[in-house]
Amino acid sequence: MSLILGIDTGGTHTDAVAFDPAADRVVAWHKTPTTHSDLTVGIAAAIDGLSGIAHSQISLVSLSTTLATNAAIEGLGGRVCALLIGYDQAMLRRYGLLHRIHAAALEFIHGRHDVFGEERAPLDEDALRRAVDRQRDRVDAFALSSYLSVRNPEHEVRAAEIVAERTDRPVVTGGSVGRSLDSVRRATTAVLNARLIPHVERLLTAVDRSVAERGITAPISIVRGDGALMPLAQARARPVETLLSGPAASAVGAQRLTGCDAALVVDMGGTTTDVAMLRDGRSKISDQGAAISDWRTAVRAADVRSFGVGGDSRILADPLDLSVGPQRVEPLSAAAAADPSVADALARIDNDQVTHRLVPVWEFLIVSGSAESAVHSAAERDVCSALREGPLDITSLATRVGLADARLLNLRSLIARGIVRRIGLTPTDILHARGEFLGFDADAAVRACRVAARESRVNLDTFLARTHELTIRQLGEGVLRRAVAEFDSRAAEADDRLGRFVVDRSLSRNHRQDPLDIRLEVTDPIVALGAPAEAWIPKVARRLHAECQVPELAAVASAVGAATSQAIERIDFLLRPLYARSGITGYVVHGPTERRRFASIAAARSYIQQAGPNLARARARAAGVRRPQIIHSEHSWDAPSEDPVELGHLMETRFTYTGIGRPDGESCSPL
Repeated sequence: MSLILGIDTGGTHTDAVAFDPAADRVVAWHKTPTTHSDLTVGIAAAIDGLSGIAHSQISLVSLSTTLATNAAIEGLGGRVCALLIGYDQAMLRRYGLLHRIHAAALEFIHGRHDVFGEERAPLDEDALRRAVDRQRDRVDAFALSSYLSVRNPEHEVRAAEIVAERTDRPVVTGGSVGRSLDSVRRATTAVLNARLIPHVERLLTAVDRSVAERGITAPISIVRGDGALMPLAQARARPVETLLSGPAASAVGAQRLTGCDAALVVDMGGTTTDVAMLRDGRSKISDQGAAISDWRTAVRAADVRSFGVGGDSRILADPLDLSVGPQRVEPLSAAAAADPSVADALARIDNDQVTHRLVPVWEFLIVSGSAESAVHSAAERDVCSALREGPLDITSLATRVGLADARLLNLRSLIARGIVRRIGLTPTDILHARGEFLGFDADAAVRACRVAARESRVNLDTFLARTHELTIRQLGEGVLRRAVAEFDSRAAEADDRLGRFVVDRSLSRNHRQDPLDIRLEVTDPIVALGAPAEAWIPKVARRLHAECQVPELAAVASAVGAATSQAIERIDFLLRPLYARSGITGYVVHGPTERRRFASIAAARSYIQQAGPNLARARARAAGVRRPQIIHSEHSWDAPSEDPVELGHLMETRFTYTGIGRPDGESCSPL
């Protein structure tokens, strides 16, 4: 019996399933905590937990993950310098676009191509060298983007060579991670890709090691954000393509587990909740590119709304505010169950009525792995040293490093780089304190909630009710905004007072109050996935007056989706005529890797019709598909003629060639 091993590594849990493609069923599954200090431990435990499975039976390993998505939402990652070739700095500043690129440093380099791919200004190589020399000791990576590289990549290719000559820092080009004409999205995508390289590399290395140590020789693929599989070598170079990998796999798993061809798939994990839409049995794909938090990318991905509310979302409370997410923390109930010192410290904080209006005194910090080689300052070294023997509550940590007030602790960089992690109050703790879920230390959860309630100047029951209600409303609002996006994407992001009133009233228990009955109804069924889903999503569905399904394997749906996904390699060519006063003077073809000119349209089409299937087939084979199916489509845009008798004028024709198939055991390799 040949089996596919599906693995899903999320912010909280790592899941594994063994899928039998011949019988079309899951024959074993296991769920275990994600071990952030060493991902190998959690992955190995998930694989080893598959009872009755011989490692020799595994013919393919297929991985999905939310780590890239979580890192983008939580603002994690290194410092990146964006080298922008041919961009108009004044225009970007005028329209407020500079901040959307999210780079630690911006360098503008002279050089330009036009929309036909003709060079209008040469690349200023000397200016580029000076920019790299200025930034190479200040940043962790470089992102290169030429304004119209999708029409001609020459400047990006040459610039990447120059950067590589002057620094050993990673360099990412915009054309390698996005084909959108939107130059800001391409630059943003390159920056995010550079930030994600170390985060995703940790995961890929851990999977490689865990599989090899068990004698599994099967090829390894990872689910892209559009739900298709790609080889690990591609993921190492382009980790940004794993954005929304987990939600895309969940949508595939939801369809497989429920048979629903039309539904809203709500996957609630530890860090995020992801809402995807199934249509005709497949997740809808975004035409614009993946949008995660403040990141607007050019990555082809499932049209998913991801927001920072999950079972492990950080809850903050004070007399003026109460918030859930978007940062992830380890639940106090789980930490106390694993380490009695956390439970003891919480009891002391509760009994002594420790308080601080501006600092969450119920939170703890813990160091992840070996931190000495990664710290940047003496203050960071002091913090890591203080935490070496185990977790400390935030006020004790401040005292240990010699600070008079916990507000003086500067932990942002340590947390962003994953060196230090927070332990805090979460929706999981709220469920423990309310008696709705008892998987960890419920007493610790109650104590933490009592401390937070004291800071909020309310009693425990009121605090629990408010936090529970806020979590349900934020989840419901996320589902509603995804549904609204089907009609108007701008309205889905809007936050005007009327819209806020309508959403809040609709999601409240009392949606009817004379003279209004405000009830927004989701007409598609909701499929609830993820470990916390059964505790929260049915309540949300009732507020939205929607049918809710929680499939039997809801907790491991992403791993099921990973095991049942296919490799899909899409190649696009754009053919455009070159017009002059005398008429058409030739044709230009913009391909994935080059731009070519032809004297006739017949020659241009002949080139595309030969190169397109060959490239799609080669890329599908590189993804491990021995005999891919090749699908071809083309669409032309004609400008109408002023003379109604004449035919329209061809403006462009877009050719798409897609290679599809399931990796079948041959080794995957990059092109």
